[in-house]
Amino acid sequence: MTKTELINRQRRFEWDLAREEHAREAAKLVAGKTHDLLNLVQIVKLATFQLEKRCDATGQEFVADLERAAADAEASLRSLMEVARPEQVVVRGAPVGPTVAAILDELRPTIPITLHLAIGPETATQLSADELSHLVLGLALDAAAAPLIELYVRDRRIHGVPWVEIVRGTALPPPEGDLPFDLRAVEALVTRAGGELSQSERRGGGSELVIALPAIDSAG
Repeated sequence: MTKTELINRQRRFEWDLAREEHAREAAKLVAGKTHDLLNLVQIVKLATFQLEKRCDATGQEFVADLERAAADAEASLRSLMEVARPEQVVVRGAPVGPTVAAILDELRPTIPITLHLAIGPETATQLSADELSHLVLGLALDAAAAPLIELYVRDRRIHGVPWVEIVRGTALPPPEGDLPFDLRAVEALVTRAGGELSQSERRGGGSELVIALPAIDSAG
């Protein structure tokens, strides 16, 4: 696969991610507006409670209609809220080590990368095999012009909590005038998995990009 084909593959994935993010933002907006409407329904219910104490028989029928309408509206809005703001479930993704090794085997003919694995064979994050593959592809494309790329994938424990650390190091800066590939998909995936991304200069030249992702045990 050529570099152009790899870039096109990553761009298609970015478009899919963008659509998903837009859907999430729309759902958040619907959830917020639904919450506001539920507050208004509660006000109507409180008002009908007070009206019920003060109305004659004819008025009681009107109040009963208001109560039914408010109850129906509340039920509908709560159903809409469940759709717009579903329960967040943490799902165990693909084993990181084997998945990264597999995508690098595919990339090396086009973008040579040295892989250093120090991670258990079953260690996983929230990312699926496809998402991990695109994360690694983004890292590779971003440094494709560097004369040497190293990828370190390892288990870490931070304050007793298991994490996965993915470090991409380049020993030398890319040729002058070369533009790096953007990391939009990588950043979106790291955020989705509850992780962090940072970049810094490497001692002796080059740069280092570090991704830390929470590890998910076999029980989820």
